[in-house]
Amino acid sequence: MFDEAAVTVELVSGHLTVTQPREIAMNAAVFSELAEPAVYGKPARALITAALARRIRSLVTRVRSATGR
Repeated sequence: MFDEAAVTVELVSGHLTVTQPREIAMNAAVFSELAEPAVYGKPARALITAALARRIRSLVTRVRSATGR
């Protein structure tokens, strides 16, 4: 969401541009609600790094279990 004239929604198969004022207002409200608990910058990187580390450990454990190592 860049302004109050239109909202672009990305989909798997393309994108949708919303221009109706009522729908723009709904999207703005949801965006604000989701932005409040969101994490940005270094804290976001820390969360992503921790999630990746957990995933790697899980995959290593599975491979070791499957190969008997």
